[in-house]
Amino acid sequence: MGKLTAIILILLILAGLYIYRANPHIIDNVIHIKDNLAGNGPSGGGASPTSTATTGTSTQPTLKQGWNDIDGDGISDVYVGKGLSAVNVNGSYVITRDRNGDGVVDAIYLDTTGDGNLDTAYLDNDYNGKTDTWVTELNGVKSYSWDMSGDGIPDVYDTNGDGKADAWDLNGDGTIDERDVDYDGNPDLHDYNFDGVFDEFQANVTIAPPENGSTSGVAGFVCPDNKEDAYRLYVQAYNNVTQLMAKNQSSNETVKAYKIYLQARECYESFSTSTTSSSGSVTGKLGPVHRVTLNTDGSMAVKFSTGEVKASWSNGWEDVDLFAEPWCVDYPAVLGHYVDIGEMGIGDVTVGDIPSSGYPSDEVGGEIKAGHVYVNRNSDGTYTVFTLVDHEKTGDCSHRITIAYRNVEG
Repeated sequence: MGKLTAIILILLILAGLYIYRANPHIIDNVIHIKDNLAGNGPSGGGASPTSTATTGTSTQPTLKQGWNDIDGDGISDVYVGKGLSAVNVNGSYVITRDRNGDGVVDAIYLDTTGDGNLDTAYLDNDYNGKTDTWVTELNGVKSYSWDMSGDGIPDVYDTNGDGKADAWDLNGDGTIDERDVDYDGNPDLHDYNFDGVFDEFQANVTIAPPENGSTSGVAGFVCPDNKEDAYRLYVQAYNNVTQLMAKNQSSNETVKAYKIYLQARECYESFSTSTTSSSGSVTGKLGPVHRVTLNTDGSMAVKFSTGEVKASWSNGWEDVDLFAEPWCVDYPAVLGHYVDIGEMGIGDVTVGDIPSSGYPSDEVGGEIKAGHVYVNRNSDGTYTVFTLVDHEKTGDCSHRITIAYRNVEG
C-alpha cells in the first residue's frame, strides 16, 4: 500500500470519526427542540402561521401541521406531520421519524455537508431507543455501520458500500481497530494495543501480541483472570498468525506465533466453553442425507432445519447453526456447537450415537477431519450429524468446504 493511499485512508477515517462524534450533539439538540415543541402538539392543518400561547411570563408558539415559522423571520423552521418532523439546524433540515407509531423517534436523517441532501441516517431498527444502523455518504460513497452488541456504539463497518464488512471495532470503544483496505476479506491494518493508531503506521512495532508472562525465565503466555482480556489476546494472536502466514514470514517466527495462538485460544476457551447439561437421551430418527457448500471468501453459515445458506450480515449469527470464516490455514475449519463422535460413515450413525450433553455453550472453531462424524446442537435445540465431504483451499485464507449432514427428526 502506497503512502498516498495510507494518507487518504487516515483522512477518511478521521472524517468519519468527526461526523460520528459531532452528530450525537446535533441529535441531542434536535430531540430536545422536538420534545419542547411536542408539548404544544400539532393542531389544525396546512402550513398556516403559528399562534402564541402565554404561560406565566413566557410566550411560546403553538405548532400546526405543516410548515411553521417559529421565530417570525419569514423562513419555515419546523415541519410537523404524522410521525414526521423537520427542524432547521444551521441552515439545513434534520428529519426525525417515528416509523412504528409509538411516539418515540426511531430514525433521524441529517445533511452533514450542507448541500441540501440528506446524506446520513441513524436508524433504531429494533425500536429499543438505541441506534442500530448508521448510513453515511461521504464524497459520493455510502458507508454503513452496525451496532452488533446493542450498546449504541457501532462495531462493524462497510465503508465502501459493497455489502461486505471491511472494518471492525473489537473492543467496543467506538474506534475502528481493524481495517481491510483492499477489500479482499482480510484485515490489513491492526491496532493491537487499542491506542487509536494502527500499528502498521507506527515505528518499531511488535506485530505479535505481547508475551504477557514468563516461566522459568522463558517468555510465554499467561492467561488473564477475565474473559474480556482473554478474548482480546486471542483475537490479537489469531490476527498475528494469519498475517505472518499471508506474508510468508520465517518459519521460526510463524511457529512461535502459532504456539502463542494455541495458548491464547485455550485461555479464552477456558472462559467460554462451558457445556450443556444432560436432559435425557436424544430421541427421534435421523433424516435423509443433505449436502451444503460453504465458501469463505466471506463468512457463510447454514441453518440445518431449512438448509438455508446465508451470509453473516443477513441477521447476525443468532439463527444459524454452523458457519465458516476465512482462516489462513491449510485445513478446513468450521464454527458451531459441535462434538466429534469418532470415525464412521454418516449413513452408519444412529440416534443412540448422539450424546444429549457435553456440547459447548459458546461456539467453538477448529479443524474438521475427513472420515469423522460430528454432532452439532443447533440454535433451536435440535441435533444434526455432519461429516466433511470435500475441501478446496481457494486462496491464502479462503476455502470451499462441502459437508454432508442428517437432521434428527421427530
